[in-house]
Amino acid sequence: MTKIRFYTDVTDPPALIQHLVSQALSRQRSVTIYVPDREQAQRLGDQLWQQTADSFWPNALADAEYAALTPVQLAWQPEQIRQDDLLFNCQAVLPKFFSRFRHVFELIGTEEADKMAGRQRWAFYRDRGYEIQHMNKQTQ
Repeated sequence: MTKIRFYTDVTDPPALIQHLVSQALSRQRSVTIYVPDREQAQRLGDQLWQQTADSFWPNALADAEYAALTPVQLAWQPEQIRQDDLLFNCQAVLPKFFSRFRHVFELIGTEEADKMAGRQRWAFYRDRGYEIQHMNKQTQ
């Protein structure tokens, strides 16, 4: 069964995504980051490509010809999903295909609309018996 982890009160989603992707890649996991649109995918992808002294996150937009060759893919439409290991949901809605993944990471910001949408997704997962972990970024 898919395991769900909620990160709430996220003030800097790109930084958290970079941290989580770094952890995933160190464990040789495949990652799909599900964002609202291509523009946001491009922006986040550019941030992930930035190289620091000890970090590097290869990624591709899901519609790129070479996307299947990269461990991190940024998608904005369900038909673009090519793997079923880790899903980072950066959309306000529950992805209908979430149960095909081993792990789903829900990133919830500090805005009230984001929190309300996150509560709805939490209730959906809980009511169907999914194992949920909660990480409050404000208290960490």
